[in-house]
Parts: sequence; structure tokens; C-alpha cells
Amino acid sequence: MLGTMQLKNLVKPKQINIDLNATNKDDAINQLALLLEQGGIVTSINEFTEAVYERETLTTTAIGFGVAIPHAKSSSVIEPGVAIGRSPGFSWDQETDFPINLVFLLAVPERIESPEYMGILASISRMLVHEEFRNSLIEAKDINKFISIISNGTKYLVNQ
Repeated sequence: MLGTMQLKNLVKPKQINIDLNATNKDDAINQLALLLEQGGIVTSINEFTEAVYERETLTTTAIGFGVAIPHAKSSSVIEPGVAIGRSPGFSWDQETDFPINLVFLLAVPERIESPEYMGILASISRMLVHEEFRNSLIEAKDINKFISIISNGTKYLVNQ
């Protein structure tokens, strides 16, 4: 069972790029999906990104505040994982009129029940609405600091 407290367990240094050089949404998703594949979370980058793009057609995953949380359930996902990218800012899509600085790409296996999946998504969103949390991530000097901020981010979750 995946609780909100376990988000920090999904965060691995090799799945974080604090110098994401993306020019658009597809670029960002592909770069982050590659990190998930290299980390052994995803078996087929094509199958996984196809599921992510399919989800994107429903509604934008840019949630405001310079943040996007693209996500998908796919049979190509072995275990839940997240890849995180930090960027100076790029355009996400036509519907989004603010630059994106933080991208959390969430990968979830087909077998995970929807409430658990939505719980992880909700906890990421709830932390990211806090300006202090976002700014700390944007200002983090290195990966270790970045991870430490995320690990402590659970303090922003009211219903722990």
C-alpha cells in the first residue's frame, strides 16, 4: 500500500534532473521518462510515454505555480516511481500561460488501485501548492538538498 508518507521513497537521485533543458512538454516528458527507464521503473519508454500523452489529451497536467505533474498507469511500469525535472522555465502547452519550472512525472503500474494512485498524485499536488516548498526546490543548490526538501515536504500534508 502506498501512503502519502511514502512519496519520499519514490524519489531517487538518478531520477532527478535539476538542470532539465526542455523546450516543451514532449521534450520534458521524454527526458524524464528516460530517467525512469534507466532506473528500472519502466520497461518500455514508448509504451509509457504513449500512456502519458493519452492522459495529457484529457486535460493539461500543468497545475499552476509553474508546476506540471504528468502521470500515467501503464503495464510497462514495474513499480511506482517519479522522475523530477527542474527547469529555468519553458512553455508547457497552449492552455498554459505560465512557464513551467518543476515537472513531476509519475509512473504507476496497472495493478495499483486508483485510490492509491490518486493518493500519491494528491499528496504531490498538496505539497506543491505551498510557495515555500516550491521556492526551496527551485533554489536547491544540488540533488541532495533537493531530495532533503522533498523528504521534509510531508510537513505540508495536513492529513498525515
